[in-house]
Amino acid sequence: MNPRVGACVFAACAAIVVLVGCNNSPSTTPAVTPTPVTTGPDTLYVQDGGSKTIRAYAHASNLNGSAFPSAVYPTSDVSNPDVIFYEPYNILFYPSAYPSQTYSGVQSTPIRVWTAATSKNGQNPDVMAAYNDGAGTAAYDPVHDLLFVANVDGPKVQVYANAHLMTSGSLPAATVTLVITDAGVVGTPRPQELYYDALHDRLFASDEGSVVAVFDSFGSTALGGGVRAANRQIIGLYSPDGLAYSPANDTLYIGEIARRQIDVIHNASTFNGGTSHTQVINTFVTGPTGMAYDGAHDFLFVYDPLQIWMIPAPAVASGNVNNILNHHQFFDASTELVGFGLSVDTVH
Repeated sequence: MNPRVGACVFAACAAIVVLVGCNNSPSTTPAVTPTPVTTGPDTLYVQDGGSKTIRAYAHASNLNGSAFPSAVYPTSDVSNPDVIFYEPYNILFYPSAYPSQTYSGVQSTPIRVWTAATSKNGQNPDVMAAYNDGAGTAAYDPVHDLLFVANVDGPKVQVYANAHLMTSGSLPAATVTLVITDAGVVGTPRPQELYYDALHDRLFASDEGSVVAVFDSFGSTALGGGVRAANRQIIGLYSPDGLAYSPANDTLYIGEIARRQIDVIHNASTFNGGTSHTQVINTFVTGPTGMAYDGAHDFLFVYDPLQIWMIPAPAVASGNVNNILNHHQFFDASTELVGFGLSVDTVH
């Protein structure tokens, strides 16, 4: 998770200076027809460490080129954590990635929460729950109403029960220690990113070395705490980080920022072992960092600071992202987007 805190941002910005000048227009409007046009709600939440905000973009999959946010959520935070929006509860979670607040004299990494989030444009969080050693890595289990937050200093995941009712006094109900075997990491493996698959009760954890570990029956057993060994591992990766998943076709998307590519892994729920990475989406500018899959419209949103890509039908997409038919690409007209977390809302 260290690449999200400081070093990654500055390295990415340095690369952007060379490639696009580090200005408010990272590229020209894509020369593609902005189709298919999405109807109905389609709002993307984008974490931005530069402006210390979460920025929401309505009808995001139809944006192409310069765009202004439809809502902004102040975070007072320069780290690059995940953001999680859960539609039925209309709740927005933001777990900071390093200590920035003091609670009872102790530095902690707060979990910021907005309730009734779609009505909170410009407002500070409703909840600031204290958390120590946070990595900014989190996932939400809507079936069991659990929020999983990873530690920065080891393979531990803190579990918050009744997460949608979280208050500033909420404490973890359990701790799960993940056992990940990874020859590609120096020291103890720990999650770079988490993704929870609610359909199959499965947790994906991308390690900071070379694997994505898969844990079955995770949400149903998480409150028991203890030690959990991975059931399977996807290996042969290079510092995998961002994760997105399509339960409809069992496809996992793994971001590899060092290779500027996304690995498209089919049959992800049973995949085990090495992969030749024959299907990749590549040639990103400085990313990919965070990703979010829109299952209602079959779009993959990809953070490629300073811009956001929208890739239609990502399970069959491959090659240079600039050449993918009907892709969209937008950037913020008022600030430079440099961050990680993405989350999509298709209800409000």
